Formats: sequence, structure tokens, C-alpha cells
Amino acid sequence: MIPKGGALDALYRFCVRHGKNGKIGNLSVNTIIRLACLVLDTNCFVFDNKYYKQIRGGAMGSPFTMTLANIYMYEWEQSLIEHQQQRNELYGR
Repeated sequence: MIPKGGALDALYRFCVRHGKNGKIGNLSVNTIIRLACLVLDTNCFVFDNKYYKQIRGGAMGSPFTMTLANIYMYEWEQSLIEHQQQRNELYGR
């Protein structure tokens, strides 16, 4: 499970790095982060005809959650990849 705070921090840095003038398309980076919080905080599902609010993690079947996980893992892996490149090692996931 990816920590929500860490994932949102990684998303923010990703948007700042790849955006132009603090925006991705027509959305500001802050709006993207607020929308990401909304998605993560209002994750609900139905089980046995009852509604539940998911309070940990995210729905891994969701395209947004999978993209967020990839952004988090990309950032997390960078120091490991740099370490392995210096030592001529291999890494795969």
C-alpha cells in the first residue's frame, strides 16, 4: 500500500517538473492535488448490498490510482536506479 501523503507529494513534484507555468493543460498543479485528494478521500464500494467507505489505500482497479502508484514508484526507484548504475547492477520490476 502506498502512503497517501507520499503519493500526493510525488504527484505534486511530478506535476511541477512536467507542467508549464504551474499547470498541466488547463489545470493548475494545486487543482490537480485537490482533485487527487477528493478521489482518495471519497473512495466507496458496495459489498453484500451495503456501501462502505474505503479508509486506507486506493482502488487498484482505478486508472487514477494505478497512475498515482506508478508516479510514486518512479520517484521512489530513482535513487535505487542511480545506485545500481554506478555499480553496473540490474534492476527490474
